Amino acid sequence: MKNVDRTIVQAVLFDVYGTLFDIGDRRAPYRQLLRLGVRQGRKVCKTDTGLLMSQRLGLEKAAVLLGISLTGAELMELEMELAAELASIVPFADALPALRALRRKGYKIGLCSNLAQDYAAPVLAQLPFGLDACIWSFEAGAVKPDPLIYARACQELGCTPGQVLMVGDTAVADVTGPRQFGMQAVLLDRTQRFVDENAIPDLSVLSELP
Repeated sequence: MKNVDRTIVQAVLFDVYGTLFDIGDRRAPYRQLLRLGVRQGRKVCKTDTGLLMSQRLGLEKAAVLLGISLTGAELMELEMELAAELASIVPFADALPALRALRRKGYKIGLCSNLAQDYAAPVLAQLPFGLDACIWSFEAGAVKPDPLIYARACQELGCTPGQVLMVGDTAVADVTGPRQFGMQAVLLDRTQRFVDENAIPDLSVLSELP
């Protein structure tokens, strides 16, 4: 975290999946829904993922929005796939200890994540305490790296952008976007795929914050 000004950080904002939580049994039911649409002649659009994550949609409403026809059996199968995936969501081993350590030090803590609404509740149910801000794309009506989502995060945390440290595993959404907005950011690179002097290999490195 060489370029982080630790003296002014008052809040740490986390991405969720790939950062704090892992999906152990990936079924990708929304991707399956899109594939059903392709079989019906619908072309997949680059905006589909953002559309699904920026609105309050379950599988059935998502299908209607995208113009995909589902039989009762197909919807039931997708719902079962979704339930299995949600049941497999667990925190990474370093996640909850890092959150507890930051809370003990007095930092404000928030979440800022691009996800469909089904994936929020399993996260909140496993957190060790309530957070100062939870910015979900489906509530914000925007997905990272849209600056609107970072603005909302800073507002809910009660901090200026420079006082917020964003931590996530996606370079554009969790590092480039926040930095362009004026926030501080570090890339969580668990597999050391990237060359970034601010990349950290795991969340235990956050213990360097005073």
